[in-house]
Amino acid sequence: MNVADIGTTQYADIKIFVEAYTGLERDALHVHLALLLYLLAMFIFRQTRRSRLPWLVVLAVELLNEMFDIRRAQMGGSPIAWDEGLKDLWNTMLWPTVLLVIGRYTTLFEHRSHHSRQRDDLS
Repeated sequence: MNVADIGTTQYADIKIFVEAYTGLERDALHVHLALLLYLLAMFIFRQTRRSRLPWLVVLAVELLNEMFDIRRAQMGGSPIAWDEGLKDLWNTMLWPTVLLVIGRYTTLFEHRSHHSRQRDDLS
């Protein structure tokens, strides 16, 4: 067993621990962690709602996660579950993609001025 295999095994153990500790299914963890990572990337890199960078961070982490899953399957002699990997990618990227599209192409998250809020309150 080489260093990469040991790291893959430790990473798999951490994922199992998080799943057991939270009581959440892996699909739900993909959704929650993607949103958390998206927001953290916005904060850490000081990006606006229009930036692609937080979305790319989530995508990179998810692809790395899937590479670990593929390596783990190979180490165990299991076939690679491509359908599970695609489902994980879908679960992970759906809401960051929705937030990015809304942030870039709509005014839904735009700040309104004090005067426009007062006008809306009177209507």
